[in-house]
Amino acid sequence: MPSFVKRNIRQMPIRVRLTLWYLLLAGLAVLLSGTYQYVQLRRSLFASVDASLEISTSQALSNVDMENGHLAFQNTENLPMASRMMLQSDFAIRMLTSNGAVLDGLGTSKADMTHVALSPGYQTIGQQDHWRVYTQSIQAADGQPIGWLQAIQSLEGVEETLENMRAQLMLILPVILLLTGMGGMFLANRALRPIDQITKTAEEIGAGDLTRRIAYHGPQDEVGRLAHTFDIMLDRLQATFDRERRFSGDAAHELRTPLTVLKGQIEVALSRPRKLAEYKNTLQGLVSQVDRLIRLSNALLFLSRSDQKRLSWQPSPLNLTELLEIIVEQILPLADEHELSFVSEIPAELRVYGDTDHLIRLFLNLMDNAVKYTLPGGEIVLRASQEPFGVQVVIQNTGEGIPPEHIPHLFERFYRVEADRSSQTGGSGLGLAISREIVCLHGGEISIESESGLGVNIIISLPVQN
Repeated sequence: MPSFVKRNIRQMPIRVRLTLWYLLLAGLAVLLSGTYQYVQLRRSLFASVDASLEISTSQALSNVDMENGHLAFQNTENLPMASRMMLQSDFAIRMLTSNGAVLDGLGTSKADMTHVALSPGYQTIGQQDHWRVYTQSIQAADGQPIGWLQAIQSLEGVEETLENMRAQLMLILPVILLLTGMGGMFLANRALRPIDQITKTAEEIGAGDLTRRIAYHGPQDEVGRLAHTFDIMLDRLQATFDRERRFSGDAAHELRTPLTVLKGQIEVALSRPRKLAEYKNTLQGLVSQVDRLIRLSNALLFLSRSDQKRLSWQPSPLNLTELLEIIVEQILPLADEHELSFVSEIPAELRVYGDTDHLIRLFLNLMDNAVKYTLPGGEIVLRASQEPFGVQVVIQNTGEGIPPEHIPHLFERFYRVEADRSSQTGGSGLGLAISREIVCLHGGEISIESESGLGVNIIISLPVQN
């Protein structure tokens, strides 16, 4: 097939291509079925003619006798099959010598018999009008051939029947193709209607509006599953865009506060000449805001890299006991500063598979939160244990606790239980979100259990092998 034809076919709408395939397959089916029926009918008609010729010849042979030394038909009224054949069609039986000379005959025939071979069996002769000839030898008592019998019948009736069948096939073929084309186009349109709806919906969807859905209510076939999958994909996209939009807005809000403070302090410092000590105090105040900006920027960078699957990841088998003991040493001074008691229950040789830097960040985040949100005189407990699935670490504190309605949202980015408390503690609402990303990176799980006034339990499960 030429390349331009293939290119044009590929550019056709799929419903047109499906309809063309329907037409092609239907046409081939009709042609094959019609050809098979035609061949079978032709074979059956010829078999019927041959059987009649053979029976007539056998009856005629039984009535052949010698008369005055010559072969001749006797008692022709005893040839019922031949009589019926002669009444119904152009039919004849003739008797020939062994050299082909005609001795006797029954019936009439317009067939040209000059080129008929004298050999037993069936032949079809004629250029325009066709005839069927059956030849049988006449044998003497000693078994020597002494002549021939030939039965001849016109095939006009057979050919008319076959011609009628061919005409019917040629008539019914375009009708079937027309019906097939109409039915194929109808079925293709019906089958592809949901795809048209998907295409239309996809064209109308923009980044600012992901609320439209296919809402397909048909059968759950391949097209139905495609429409349903497309709606699920839109749900995920909408959730992702909403999360990113909310993340961008929250990040801008968090950045605006320290930048506004920085700008205000700098403008106050520049509003009039000041003493060196005053400039020093102002710069020290700026340092705390810059530190806050750095922490926030690092947190945002971590989450951005996590979303893009670009976090550094160098896991290896490590001793979690040693790592937790190092973190406890760093947290103890902070706990003492807040007048908190600290209890650690860490068995020896706890082994996990993970990235040391990420795990240090994880536990420092959680321990720092425990210190910040525990009232003076409270207690923090760090408990680790070996479990069948790996290692479980539990961080408990006797803080004010968290109302149950807030717990499902604690790992959301920038989510705060109390905004005023977060502003006092310097939190940005990203610590738990980062902790969850680190735990998921290690193939573990993290959860929070708490009730108002009963403190908080943070439970981390880490596998031995990821």
